[in-house]
Amino acid sequence: MPFDICKFNVLKIKVMALGQLDQDTKRKLYLSITHGKVVHYLQNGGVEYFKNVEGTLKDISLKERSFNGQKVPFWYLDIKDGAELYSLSLPYISGTFKSIILALASDEKLTADTPIVIEPYERNGFTKVVVYSEGVKLDWVTKELPPLKEVVVGGKTYTDDEERMNFIKGIAHQVKERIAGSKS
Repeated sequence: MPFDICKFNVLKIKVMALGQLDQDTKRKLYLSITHGKVVHYLQNGGVEYFKNVEGTLKDISLKERSFNGQKVPFWYLDIKDGAELYSLSLPYISGTFKSIILALASDEKLTADTPIVIEPYERNGFTKVVVYSEGVKLDWVTKELPPLKEVVVGGKTYTDDEERMNFIKGIAHQVKERIAGSKS
């Protein structure tokens, strides 16, 4: 089934709530990445697609969500653009999140006020991502990740990524501490 792009713009959505009195009370807009696009699922069932999300990184968190009756961990990157606050949600084991966090970690000057752009794209059926900080494309802080291991349980072979994911969690914690330490 071909991927139909209903809307393709740079993400600059203005959310207005009835009775809103000031710009600081806007709600968080939840986004995800799929098929190489930033996606916003609307309350009416519609979907909006965007080329990128930009702003300043305000927080990184790991939270569980319920999915088919099970708790599933997701990463959240909170990004503020003016009065808008976006929360980019990615699955815990997402290669896209790994690319984003490894790129952000390479910017030693990254603060909570540094403008960033997260721009996903699709190549050969896989979602990839480019991250910019102050207009400069970021490379990964390291290309040497802990290896995946194979374990046999009950006669079946499984991939064990615990060591790699602990490494990624450590990198995410470092980036979170860097932006938290820079908040005024």
